[in-house]
Amino acid sequence: MKKTILSMMILGSLSMLAQELPQPSPSVHLEQRVGLTDISLDYSRPSVNGRDIFGDLVPLGSHWRVGANQNTKVTFSTPVTIAGETVAAGTYSLSMIPGKGDWTVILNTKTDMWGVDGYSQDDDVLRTSVTPRSISAVESMSLTLENLEVSSADLVLSWDETSIVLPIELNTMDLAMANISKAIADSPEDWRVYRSAANFYNQNDIHLDQALVYMEKVLSLKDDNWYNYYLYAQVLAKNGRKKEARKAGEKAIEMGRAEAAKNNAPFNYNDTIKRFISNL
Repeated sequence: MKKTILSMMILGSLSMLAQELPQPSPSVHLEQRVGLTDISLDYSRPSVNGRDIFGDLVPLGSHWRVGANQNTKVTFSTPVTIAGETVAAGTYSLSMIPGKGDWTVILNTKTDMWGVDGYSQDDDVLRTSVTPRSISAVESMSLTLENLEVSSADLVLSWDETSIVLPIELNTMDLAMANISKAIADSPEDWRVYRSAANFYNQNDIHLDQALVYMEKVLSLKDDNWYNYYLYAQVLAKNGRKKEARKAGEKAIEMGRAEAAKNNAPFNYNDTIKRFISNL
């Protein structure tokens, strides 16, 4: 009984002492979708505070946590490719070894470290060399995802006058193709599924012959939609069938104007489609 009372007193004292205070290296959680891959970063942001950073605070040749406090983490929702190596979907600690020339960037499966305490190279999934870049001074260290494309992004470290850029390649197209196949198998008579696939191919200038097949399927299922004809016109044009593209574009304008008139509203795509036709 006395032990129980003592334990309760200790817990009560600890709860009274608990307080939220500002941290010198605030934590960051960043999420970004790139293509069909979700990438997240978790790290703490130290500041320069008048110190010499690389070569002093962070000695050259030393294993650095890339930030402060706990190990920095990066999470990929799908497999990615970095420096020609496939990295499976999952969460990894991100660390670096600054050098006089190139730096070593490391992804490791151990993600519960304080800094790099407990690190083992046996748990590495990636080690690659990156050449640092000189930049204008950055006071607070940052990790960002830049140069976002459908199938790529750059993971960028910026601190003091140094930047490290790690290119990441994504398997977006393979994922998209698999999603298209599944959607068509699941809903073979849904015109929106075919239009979405055709639009994706059109926007990325891939599989344009298949995009045309899909748009013909769309019109067989839904021929009273002006946008369907406009997208059909675009795909026809990219397949070299400009005369038919012009007719489909004119049909889109006619239908769009009629639909807008019913609502006593202007057809906002009128000029866009006319420009498309004039450029054929």
